[in-house]
Amino acid sequence: MAMIEDYRSALRAGQRAYRACVARGQSPYLAVLDDILNGVDIVAQEPLGLVDIPAESIVGTKTSGRHTAFAANFMPLLEEDTEFAIKWSNLCEAHLEEGIHTPIIAYEYLNKFYVQEGNKRVSVLKYYEAVTIPGTVTRLVPARNDTLENKIYYEFLDFYKLSKINNVQFSRLGGYAKLQTLVCKAASEVWSDDDRLNFSALYTMFSQQFYALGGSALELTPGDALLVYLSVYRYSDACQSTPSQVRENLAKLWDEIKILTEPHAVELSLEPKPGSEPLLNKLNIFSKPSQLKVVFLHEYNAKNSAWVRGHEKGIEALKKEFPDRLIITNRENVSPEVDAEQIMEEVAHDNADVVFTTSIRMRPACLKVAAQHPKTRFLNCCLNAPHPLVRTYYPRTYEANYLLGMLAGILNLTDRVGYVAANPVYGVPAAVNAFARGLRTVRPNSHILLRWACLQEPGKPLDFSDCPDIELFYACSPFEPTGSAREYGLCRRMPDGSIQPVALPVWKWEVFYIGIIRSIFEGTWDSGSSGKAINYWWGFRSDAERLDYYETLPKGTQQLLDLLEKNLAANEFPIFPAGIFAQGHIPKAPTADTYTPKELMEMDWLGECVEGSLPRYDQLDVRTLGLLEINGLSSLKETTL
Repeated sequence: MAMIEDYRSALRAGQRAYRACVARGQSPYLAVLDDILNGVDIVAQEPLGLVDIPAESIVGTKTSGRHTAFAANFMPLLEEDTEFAIKWSNLCEAHLEEGIHTPIIAYEYLNKFYVQEGNKRVSVLKYYEAVTIPGTVTRLVPARNDTLENKIYYEFLDFYKLSKINNVQFSRLGGYAKLQTLVCKAASEVWSDDDRLNFSALYTMFSQQFYALGGSALELTPGDALLVYLSVYRYSDACQSTPSQVRENLAKLWDEIKILTEPHAVELSLEPKPGSEPLLNKLNIFSKPSQLKVVFLHEYNAKNSAWVRGHEKGIEALKKEFPDRLIITNRENVSPEVDAEQIMEEVAHDNADVVFTTSIRMRPACLKVAAQHPKTRFLNCCLNAPHPLVRTYYPRTYEANYLLGMLAGILNLTDRVGYVAANPVYGVPAAVNAFARGLRTVRPNSHILLRWACLQEPGKPLDFSDCPDIELFYACSPFEPTGSAREYGLCRRMPDGSIQPVALPVWKWEVFYIGIIRSIFEGTWDSGSSGKAINYWWGFRSDAERLDYYETLPKGTQQLLDLLEKNLAANEFPIFPAGIFAQGHIPKAPTADTYTPKELMEMDWLGECVEGSLPRYDQLDVRTLGLLEINGLSSLKETTL
């Protein structure tokens, strides 16, 4: 019988899988769904009809009958002289002559499939490396719980309603919502048949290249890697790419993808490094450039934007620090969505050494261009970006906010102070909570009324004129272009309704620009950073921020604030100690004695003295949703479908 050779080959594959499972201490046989469901609360059974089941997602059998006839990879384990082997071989012959057309019957649970009828058909088709296997499927939906697997599955259910795609899986929350965005679909847009065919073809090709580059050694799914890929390369371009092009592009992003598996792969620079050079750089003068071409790109312009004016001051200081050593190009009014990518391509082709982008919304364009131009150094002004291709820089705003909160408590005549936050991105909750901590240091029973500049809430003006008991508040500047309001500082509403500054934080961008450019001139830019994402997060200790006072303060108050600023710079006391509480009197504690910088950046809760909440996803406008996608808090992005 000719097909017996195929059975022998499949048997050897089954035996290898059996031994590998035993060596790992795992069951060497097919998983049994009835055993898995023991004690599980199934709240719904949904008939899905005829489905193309991803072959790799068929992982077991519904009942325990004959499950030991197969290894965990569905290859046979019974000897070749059995009736089982004959039937298996006959199926092989039928598949090669006319194909196996009868659908299997299967159950889906947590996006894995278990065969009720047709185990041998699955075994044969997997042996011949079928990508999908047709089957009549019943979905078993478990009750919601707090496990990561369950939360991801419920995100998948929402995604499946729109797409009917079942072959992509993620190991982290938010993946399905992000995929819906990256394939250019609105949050609730239904996929067409062509959409499904195009995506399935891309995903199959991408998965093959992912595994060819060693993806099986990473604790990631191809879906996790695809999100990184589509964040850099347009979906339409990816669909038109050949396998070799996908592999070449994916190889360029491999460090980006590996970052997902390494919790410590993001290196935080909390202050500029001393000006010492590695010995090798001292011996090799050719590793240090004598002149640099530096490009600055701004979303707005200095005439209308205080944010851009602040960066302009930093650029002027940079020119004075390195006269005759820099060729600086300064571009304003660069649209992040329309022309940022093209402009970056142009300056990279023009051999720019460094590109600073001062708008967080330019980060996607930075990633796309940086992947194609590794010799150009790209930086984006934002916080907490895990991308080796693009470094970030930002001040530790929570430090200045702590002092502003304390000053508000000293000057205020009531127990309520207003606070206007800009957008729900990384670092903002920490800044709000730091302000609250400072306020309560001197006025223990006080509260903050929180409002958001990114929300249009009738009856809730951002100057708190509807609240007679609120005179002092942390404001956003009213003098910015529409949609670009920035955090401004502690202000006072005067009796005539005008707003007067009390104390404003100043972000000293020259400290960042001079420190970063100096590291390149001295040859220390790359020291110790191989394969890591670098975030420059500098504060009082680095002289990267200061407070300007616009009211004459009592001498003792000024001395107290100056002393605390020095203590913050010296790291002599924590703004967020252990034993503090979030809203609802929920205790919050750091993993160690004090909050790590990463915990501060990713803080997604509000202190119990804060009246207000983080915005809901459905409250946000298109522009803010774009910011949320780029650098928004994970807890908000997890519910985007």
